[in-house]
Amino acid sequence: MQLGTAEHCAGGYTRFMVTQNAKLVLFAGWAIVVCLAAIAIGITSVPYWMVVACVAVVPPLVARSFWHAPERTISESINDARR
Repeated sequence: MQLGTAEHCAGGYTRFMVTQNAKLVLFAGWAIVVCLAAIAIGITSVPYWMVVACVAVVPPLVARSFWHAPERTISESINDARR
């Protein structure tokens, strides 16, 4: 293999993918914890379960709008410019 013939494409996506996976795990974990807490408390009525659903879904949706991918580092920009 000659030096510089193979493209290096995984480095640019690695940090973003880790961020996406962390978001998914955090938001899913939040919803599971809220639902398990509701079950542990013993909520049985439909209106209370609607409140639980809102508490499980709305905060992750709001957090998702404020949580952006990390900015590109200078070395990533230089490497892209060199390609």
